[in-house]
Amino acid sequence: MLKKRVVAAVAAALVAGSASAVTVNPEGVGDFLVAPAFFIGGGLTTDVKIINTHPTLSTVAKLVFRDKVTSAEYLDFLVYLSPNDVWNGKISCVTANAQGACIESKVESTDESSLLPDAEAFATAATPFVVVNNGTNGRVAFSNEGYIDIEMGPTFNIAPNQSPKAGVSKASIRAAYLKRIADGLTTVAADETPNNLTGSVKVTIPTFGTASIPMVALADYDTNTLPQVNVLSGLDIVGNRTSVSDVEEALWKDNLVLPYSLVTGGWSLATVTFPTKLTYNNRTDGQYAFGSTVCYTVDMFDNEEQTVRGGVQNISPLPTNQPSCATEMDFKLFGQSGMVTPYSEGWARMKFSAPATVTGQVRTPADNRNFSATNPRRGLPVIGTYMTRGLAGDLTWAYAPSHR
Repeated sequence: MLKKRVVAAVAAALVAGSASAVTVNPEGVGDFLVAPAFFIGGGLTTDVKIINTHPTLSTVAKLVFRDKVTSAEYLDFLVYLSPNDVWNGKISCVTANAQGACIESKVESTDESSLLPDAEAFATAATPFVVVNNGTNGRVAFSNEGYIDIEMGPTFNIAPNQSPKAGVSKASIRAAYLKRIADGLTTVAADETPNNLTGSVKVTIPTFGTASIPMVALADYDTNTLPQVNVLSGLDIVGNRTSVSDVEEALWKDNLVLPYSLVTGGWSLATVTFPTKLTYNNRTDGQYAFGSTVCYTVDMFDNEEQTVRGGVQNISPLPTNQPSCATEMDFKLFGQSGMVTPYSEGWARMKFSAPATVTGQVRTPADNRNFSATNPRRGLPVIGTYMTRGLAGDLTWAYAPSHR
C-alpha cells in the first residue's frame, strides 16, 4: 500500500510539473499563437483567422502585428470570441513607394468580434473594422513582411453558452472584460487561459494562387497580465508567468530542413522567425540581441544526395551596417542570399551555431539553460517555414522539419 501511495505521489508530481511548462502543441491549439509571417505589397495580401475552439467558454484575445526587423508593435487590438467563434481579417498594402516598399497598410474585418476603432460598436458587413497605418496617429505603415502573435486573455462563462452558435453577445463578453478592469483585476489566473485558441494565415500571390499555414500554438503559456490595447505585450514583459527561456526551450532547434524546387516556372523561399528576440520597446538600444554574433550555414542537396555548402550569414547582433543579417522575421529566396544552389530541385539544411551569451533579457544568464558561456548549446529558438511553387503551379507552405 505504501509503495502504491509513493508511486501515485510521484506520478502526481510529474503531472503537476509538466502542466506548468510551455510547449509547442502538435495538435495546434494553445493560449499563445504565432503566425510566422505575413506578406503584403505588390498585390500580395494575407488573411488571418483565429478560432476559439471551446464549446461553452468565451474569451478575449489580443492580436499584435510586429515589425520584421525589431518586433516593434505596428498595431494591437482585441477580439471578443464567443464559444466556437471564428475571427477573420485581412492585411494589405494600400500604397507603396517607387521601390515597392509599403508606405500605407490596412487591416480590415467585417467580423463582429472586432470592436470598431475609437468606438464602442462592433464591426458589421455594412460597417467594417478598418485601420490604416500610414504614419498618422503614430501608426507606422507595415513593412512588406512581418509576423503576428496572439495572446489569449481570460475566459468567461456567459449564458447562453450552449453550442453551436452559442448566442453569447459580443457586448456581454466586453462587459465582463471591462468589469475586470473596473474591479482592478488586471492579472489572469493560470486556469483562466485553457488552450482553446487556434489560427492560420493565408497568403494570396497574384497569378500564383494562395498558400495557407496554421499558426504555431504554444500551450500552457499562461499569461499573468490581462491583455489590453496600447499596453505593451510580449514574451519579454516583466512579471510574465512564463519566462522567455521557457519559450526558447519550446522553440529550440539545431537546424531546419527546407525542400525547394527551382524548375522552370517554379520558385522556393524559406522564412525564419525569432519571436523571442523581441525589441524592448521601453529601452533605448532599440533591439535586444544575442550577446555575440550568431551565424548559420546552409548545405544544399539535390534529390541524388549531391551537396554543396552555401554561405555563412549572421543572425545577431543586427547593426545597420550589416543588412545581410537575418532579422526577427526574414525570408530567403533559394538561388539568392546565401541559398545558392546549382541544383534545380532538392533540399537544404540550415544549421545554427551555438551562441555563447545573451543580453538584455529580464533575467540572469544563469536562468537560461540554452545560452551559456561555459556550455553553449547549438541552435536557436526559431520558427522555420518553406513556400514552394512547383512545376505544376501548385503553391505549398509548410513548417520546416527540424531536430534539437
